[in-house]
Amino acid sequence: MPKSHEIVSIDIGNESIKAIVVDYSEGYGNVVAFSNVKTRGIENGEIKDVVSLNESMLQIIEDLEEQIGKELKGDFLISSSCGDFTLSEVTEELLLNEKEEGYISEEHVSKLTENLFADISPANEKNSLHLFVKRYVLDDKKIVVNPIGMKARKLSAVYTTVMGSERYRNVVEYATKDIIGDAEYYISPISSAEAVLSNVEKDRGILHVDLGYNSTIVTMYHANTPLEMERIEISMKNVIKDIAIVLKTSLQEAERLLRTYGVAMYLDVEPLTIEYKGLDGRSIQRTDKEYLSRIIYARLREIFMKVKKLYKDYTLKYPEFSNVGIPGGIVLTGGGAALQRIEALASDVFRCPVRIGSLFDTEKFKCEVDESVISSPVYTAAFGNIIVYEREQNLYAPITGEKFKQSGKGIFKKISDVFGKIFG
Repeated sequence: MPKSHEIVSIDIGNESIKAIVVDYSEGYGNVVAFSNVKTRGIENGEIKDVVSLNESMLQIIEDLEEQIGKELKGDFLISSSCGDFTLSEVTEELLLNEKEEGYISEEHVSKLTENLFADISPANEKNSLHLFVKRYVLDDKKIVVNPIGMKARKLSAVYTTVMGSERYRNVVEYATKDIIGDAEYYISPISSAEAVLSNVEKDRGILHVDLGYNSTIVTMYHANTPLEMERIEISMKNVIKDIAIVLKTSLQEAERLLRTYGVAMYLDVEPLTIEYKGLDGRSIQRTDKEYLSRIIYARLREIFMKVKKLYKDYTLKYPEFSNVGIPGGIVLTGGGAALQRIEALASDVFRCPVRIGSLFDTEKFKCEVDESVISSPVYTAAFGNIIVYEREQNLYAPITGEKFKQSGKGIFKKISDVFGKIFG
């Protein structure tokens, strides 16, 4: 084990860039630096100013380097919630032998995955891909979880893929170009879900709701696979706009009010007079905390009602949920999940179990500087990047923590990396 091995995980959002530096020199993930800076140069998931975006990236890199007192080195992981994402189902088949059954080996499964990538033919590695196996089928009739060692003439696999759009690729390419060099690329809502959901929850069924700035992403998991992914255009930016319009102030001041005084439920809010700057940036205006909460509540409830409709649609679409609902209920992440009493509002709307998503496996990471980073819903995608990366690369032995394999960069460059992702 080298004296120091660090992973730098950066999550590029429409509103802010979050980053953590995790040191593994002691055999566990120690968060030695973290930062959250305003994203500049991105509007509605698209780059409007490359120079400003690069300045934001440089700012967060400099912040991290100042905290650790040295230049950032190690493995860089990048995720983004910008752009669109496509969830699709793909089936691949591999004929082992036309005449008689043969034993299925790891090489056969690897070849099947290699064929999948040949069909997808990504034009750019930065167009990130998350890959999940829904099921293996032997000779078109027998469904199995793990086909290795079994006999068949033909092996088939049904995959779920989640892929970033052209806009996603543009953001991660320009944000990382000439700044950090090579990196592994992921999709924020999927990385976030991998960090906060347990295998049991993903297997039985659960709804992950990412309350982002530019959009609300709803993903339903079942049988350890994302089966549905929907984007709701109404999001936290609409909450901020509502505050700005009603209180006649700037978007910047509205965002400050939301962060400092925002509460999702207006009932039983303590009486408090709030001062803020008017549109001219000089005059002092006043409101009270309950009135601010009513503005926030109205838009958040609209968002949750749209999520509730998706919840009902999924229970109708999947017979296993028709009588009992989605067993795991709702898990909230993203910046909006940090709002006071958001869990109470969601519970009131959904009438099912609701929790704020935080790092599920709390033993994987420690942060001596500020333990709240571990439990924050804001940093879940950054932690999720590392969890997915370790699964892909088989980077650390589960017991000793010793590094035993370091694959080459780029998931599309080595099928062995993909093989690790599937069975990791």
